[in-house]
Amino acid sequence: MSYLSLRSLQAVALLLVGLGLPVLALEPQALIPWNANLNTGAGVSTVVVQARSDGANGLLLQGTVVLPAQQSEVVSMPAAGVVQAVLVAPMQTVRAGQPVVRIMSPQLVEWQREWLLAEAQARLAQSKSQRDEQMFAEGIVSEHRRNESRAQYEMAALAARERRQALRLAGFSEAALAQASSTSALSPQLTLVAPVGGMVLDISVTPGQRLEAGSPVALVGRAGRLAIELQASAQQARQLRVGDALAVEGCKLPARVAAISSQLSAATQSVQLRAALTGREDCLRINQFVQVRWQGAAGRAGEAATFNVPSAAVVQHGGQTYVFVRQPPGFRAVAVKTGPGGDQTPILSGLKAGDEVAVKGVVAIKGAWLGLGPEAAAGTGK
Repeated sequence: MSYLSLRSLQAVALLLVGLGLPVLALEPQALIPWNANLNTGAGVSTVVVQARSDGANGLLLQGTVVLPAQQSEVVSMPAAGVVQAVLVAPMQTVRAGQPVVRIMSPQLVEWQREWLLAEAQARLAQSKSQRDEQMFAEGIVSEHRRNESRAQYEMAALAARERRQALRLAGFSEAALAQASSTSALSPQLTLVAPVGGMVLDISVTPGQRLEAGSPVALVGRAGRLAIELQASAQQARQLRVGDALAVEGCKLPARVAAISSQLSAATQSVQLRAALTGREDCLRINQFVQVRWQGAAGRAGEAATFNVPSAAVVQHGGQTYVFVRQPPGFRAVAVKTGPGGDQTPILSGLKAGDEVAVKGVVAIKGAWLGLGPEAAAGTGK
């Protein structure tokens, strides 16, 4: 072949390669013949890829530390009343059952009176039922009267239990109810206690304040794990999976992706994610702004490790992404799945640790792959 014909063939091949048009290409997995003598003319060089172990150059996400709703408990007013004293302060650690607020409510006196009255009626109905049971056994009264007395006692006992349960839900302890039952003493005062052990996150009342039933008094955060609410672009979210590890700035243990929203935010066009901390480190605070880094898909069952290669090593052909892996005596085009990147492109699948990837002279190798021929393709790298 003359020099002019060779240069014309090179120009046509380069034009087709640049336009992404097919030429006489080898099969994607076919070996591309290449020897060391061609490296100088084409300027080919390679690197050995290694798995990212520390999440370097991975996706960097930002978010806010939050307390999951299931990790908090509200102390609220059981009845309308007045706050007499606040017994704890915000950020104070409390144990379950520790007094938080003392209130005064005339409505509590009414509830106690109704309960004691129901208890007395239940005892009277029980006595009558027992007497009719005895008289029925002696044949003095009918079975109908015995059954009627028994039903009256059961209804009276049920009403008494209902009133007692209402007082228990209001915050009265068993000891306080036992004392009230024995002395018939009625008290308008009640001490509200922490339902769980943890930290007082908020006190929303002051002494002397009048509140309606159900009004929040304090918020207690249960001692446990925090969560991180994150924002990711739609492209980033497509790479993430529930269970993926996230390196958290300032923490030794990673977080794990717990949930990924199925919709975009209309305002920011971002996807909301939630990550849960895997340990109980004291490294984060509620409402703290943090940065986390995605550590890749290496931790997923059945998925390969994540690698970074120079973006110049990645080529497109036929709608598929490839890199050229050295396999003596040549290269092989390997289909890969990539993530977003700049100078470095994350390889999410297709490679394994130790693969030797071409990073320079890639155009010449692609030319040989598309049928230009090794010697002619090597000339294109000059």
